[in-house]
Parts: sequence; C-alpha cells; structure tokens
Amino acid sequence: MRRELWWLNPAWVAGVMGGLFAVAAYIVPEWMYRVYWKTPKFFDGTQLVITLACVAVFVIGAAAGAIRLRGANAAPETHWSERIPWNLTLRMFDVCFYLTLFGYLAWAGAAVARGANLQLAIGVLKGDKGASYIMKEVYLGTISGVTTLTQLGLVMAVLGVMIGMQYGWRRVALKWIIILGITVVRALMNSERLALMELTIPAVVLFVRLVLMESPRIAGRLWSLLRAAPAVGYSGLIVVFGASEYFRSWVNYYAGGDLSFWQFVSLRLLGYYVTALNNGALLIQRIDPTGAPFFTFHMLWRFPVLGGIMQMLYPNFALDSIDADPYMRILAAEANPEFNNGGGLLLPIIDYGFSGALLYWILAGIACGILYRLFQQQRTAGLVLYPLVFISVIELTRIIYWAEGRVFVPFCALIAYAIACAWYERRQEVMIWEPSH
Repeated sequence: MRRELWWLNPAWVAGVMGGLFAVAAYIVPEWMYRVYWKTPKFFDGTQLVITLACVAVFVIGAAAGAIRLRGANAAPETHWSERIPWNLTLRMFDVCFYLTLFGYLAWAGAAVARGANLQLAIGVLKGDKGASYIMKEVYLGTISGVTTLTQLGLVMAVLGVMIGMQYGWRRVALKWIIILGITVVRALMNSERLALMELTIPAVVLFVRLVLMESPRIAGRLWSLLRAAPAVGYSGLIVVFGASEYFRSWVNYYAGGDLSFWQFVSLRLLGYYVTALNNGALLIQRIDPTGAPFFTFHMLWRFPVLGGIMQMLYPNFALDSIDADPYMRILAAEANPEFNNGGGLLLPIIDYGFSGALLYWILAGIACGILYRLFQQQRTAGLVLYPLVFISVIELTRIIYWAEGRVFVPFCALIAYAIACAWYERRQEVMIWEPSH
C-alpha cells in the first residue's frame, strides 16, 4: 500500500485552507479591515455560505477524482524511471534552462535600456523610499514573449528533480542554483514572491513524492514529522514573506508606526487572503454574471493573438486600463487596490453565476483529484503536472492560478512532455510484446 501525505491531497488542502480563510474573513471585525488594510468589509454571512459552498463542491470533486479504481486505473507495475524517455528529458531540461536564462538576460537588458542602474538596485535592497515601486513599475515592466521565457524555469525545476534522481544531483545542481539565484533577485527587485514559489514548490512537492515518501528510512517519528511539515512550511512562509515585505512596503511606508515589524508581517500576510475574499465579495455584489470567461480563463486575454480575439468578443474586458477593466475600477473606487487579489473561490460567479461557479469548482476538483491520483501512482502525467496544480490549490482563496497567463506556457510544455512520455511508454510496451522474427 502506498503511503500518502494529507497535505498533498487537494481535497484536504482546499478544504482546510479554504474553510479557515473563509471563516477568518468573516470573523475579522470591520475596524481591522479599515485600520490595517484600508478597506470596508464586504464579506458577510451570505458571502461566507457562498464561499464554503464553493469549497465544499471542490472538495467533493477532488475526493471523487482521487478514488483509486481497479483495472485501468491501477498503479503501473514498472518503476516510474523506466517510463521516461531520458534523452528527451535531458534535452528539454537544457533547452528550458537556456531559454529561461536568455529571458532573464533580455529582461534585465531592457530594464537597463529604460534607465535602471546599480544605484537603484542597491536602493531597493537598502529600502530607499520609492525605489521598489520605481524599479517594478518603470523599469521592469513585462515584455511579451521575453517575460514568458522566464516561466520555463518551472518546467526546468520539475524535470530537474527527475534527472537528479536518475543521473545524480550534480547533473542539474549548478543550473538549478543559477536560475534560483536569478529568481530571488527577481522576487526582490520586482516584488514578485510568486515567482519564487513557482520555482521551489513544484520541485519540493515532486522531491517529497519520489524521494521522501519512498524512502524506508522515513518511518516512525520521521514520518510523523513529515506529516506535520505544513507547520514548518508556514514558518518558512513567514520568513520569506517578511523579507519581501521589508523591502516592498515596510521601509517605504509602514516603519515607525505602532506595530512592530513581525506584527506588521503577520497582519499583512493575513490581509492578503482575507482581503482577497473580501474583494471577491464586493465584486460579486457589483458585477452581474457576464458569461465572459474573464477570470476562469484569464490566460486567453494575455496570450498573443488570442488576447486580441477575446477583447473583440468581449470589449468590456480590456486589460491594462483601470477605466476599461471593471475589476480594478471597482476596487479603486470602493476598496483598496493595493490589495487587488480577487479571491479565486468567488470569481467564477462573475463569469457564470452561482450555479455555474459550483459546476466549475466540482469539475476543477475532479481534474485535480485525477491528477493527484496519477501523482500518487507515480504516473508521468501526474508527476509533471500535479506539482504545478498544487500551487493553484494552495492559492485558491487568493487567485485562480491555473487561469493566469504566466503559467500557460509551462503547462503546455509539460502537457506536451507528458504526451511524449505516454507515446514512449506505449512504444516500449509494443516492443516488449512484439514477437521476434
């Protein structure tokens, strides 16, 4: 019987995190919203029930999708490494590394051409007032195609774990460290913690599944500690979040107030999640269901060519314009655009209405549950896709991550890789059973 960790199961993760943050958004008093996050409170009892209903149907779908069935859905008898086309994997890892590196170099070059310099970068690290905002908004604006290349680091991170196990970690360590170091700089200079999460969380999730969960040494107390890993992860999150907020907002706007730094960090972190749900509550009260998949398929607006088609089909949903985008217009008028996450659990209601949102979440839950089952069975599709999906699951109360344009290319690349692996596995089976002549 294969071992499982509850905190990798999408049903458990979404149920616990979604339920806790929904209750927190409800019980946090109005004065805290206004004092600490500069926004009125919109999340009332009705919004709590709606949010918990969305959480519940996702959990039901994820639990149903993760059910192990006999026959075709049984775990394969061969080891996962025997089903991998290693030549393709090695080449894809190297290509993704060099494309990611090129993307970062081109992005940095564009920033320098726009006027960014070492003095400003040092100012960001020192916490000079306004330096972080200027660096992000003036010099590090996204560049279509170039910025997308940097996201291939997600593919490299996933493939790197598999290659490291098969050929030794020296084969991937230097390249992984280079991209990780650049990503840390990106997170600091561009106030983009998510970029660091994207690179590290999938690799950690896959490492836990293939190494720690399979090791006979991880038993007894060690296994109990592994099951309690979210406590360690939360502590790490506080540290990373605090370091980021120190440069991003503390030294620029909040230092010298009534709160200590760690009080500020704790309230800020809580604020990102409860204000996301609060913003979602505001938006579903102000925007009638549109029928436009603006939030649930947001990447369609961000992708070249497709973005133009979607804006022609739905002209009221133009991007990058606060006057045209009803989302940002409402937040600017009635909430606090500094906390601009829309609460992923509630956003499908704007696209499809409440009934449509429930259908969306149960189908999303089923898809996540199926990928988790494949991940547990060490099937290639699950191993390469579920680590990215896991980011989406832990961020459901804040954003719909899998709908973001930044993850579209990595998902497509890993889906193509999974298809190639399936073809390779099928070919291997044919060669084994094919009679010799």
